[in-house]
Amino acid sequence: MTRGLIGLGRLFSYFSSLLRSKDSRDRKINLEDLILEGDSHLREGNLDLALRAYLRATEKDPGNAAAKRAARVYGMMGRYMEAIASFDRAAAIDPADAGPWMGRGFLLLRLKRRRDALECFERAAALDPEDRYARYLIAETAEEMGRAKPVDGLAHRGNR
Repeated sequence: MTRGLIGLGRLFSYFSSLLRSKDSRDRKINLEDLILEGDSHLREGNLDLALRAYLRATEKDPGNAAAKRAARVYGMMGRYMEAIASFDRAAAIDPADAGPWMGRGFLLLRLKRRRDALECFERAAALDPEDRYARYLIAETAEEMGRAKPVDGLAHRGNR
């Protein structure tokens, strides 16, 4: 009978150690590893796995890098509103970073919200005056807005 109890005790100890080691492994996974894991999945075209890794990274540390990467993947998946929300979080974390404003602007162009996109590109250019691409996008978007024709005397919805 004692042998059975000792055996059960060892078995319990073994399973407890497995659970503890998995727990400690989860804690040891750092932010950089999660971002690298997401990058690897992204290169392989596994968008769902990449997004999962980036979101886990933002849970550990709601930093700018992981939020921007998650936003990019949401955009690639066609989940534009979630992408915009991720770019908004990234911009809130680092208000001096022009990157989230550029990404947000691209997504708004995809949604045919040219005026909102133009505002984003202008904000990005103000944050990074050396960014010639932001200035180019301002000019291109403004030109597109000029080419959009009003419908029945009203501004076309796509020109918002």
